Amino acid sequence: MPDLVDFSIEFLEKSWEWLNDPVIKALTMTPDFTREDQENFFKNLPYKDDYWIRGITENNLPIGVMGLKHITGTTAAYWGYIGEKEYWGKGIGSFMIQEAVKKAGELGLQQLYLEVDELNHRARQLYIKKGFKPVAAGKTEKYILSL
Repeated sequence: MPDLVDFSIEFLEKSWEWLNDPVIKALTMTPDFTREDQENFFKNLPYKDDYWIRGITENNLPIGVMGLKHITGTTAAYWGYIGEKEYWGKGIGSFMIQEAVKKAGELGLQQLYLEVDELNHRARQLYIKKGFKPVAAGKTEKYILSL
């Protein structure tokens, strides 16, 4: 069973590796970034009122990161990735969405939204299974979930 934990420097370091993997980078639509960009992001996290980020572990091993961003009074964008590929297809994505929905409820949000690359078939299937509705198609598909 995965666990949700505080996002730490350990996850920041693993994210450098994960998000520079060509497959993960493409599936997550991650733009190029530098170590300095990443360090600035981490340093500024305590000041981001519109951001909630957590690490995902399995047996205390960091395997992914997820969260909500662009949090307003009623909406937020969901995002997440499993960086350790051997954990793909094991239900962890469902756990991540469940935790995001739980947090959204605690925040009193009414809707979550996300964008996903059209080639990320596994993620698209998961989002639909979890109740997200497609609202725009194309290279980047958009989905919403009413809470």
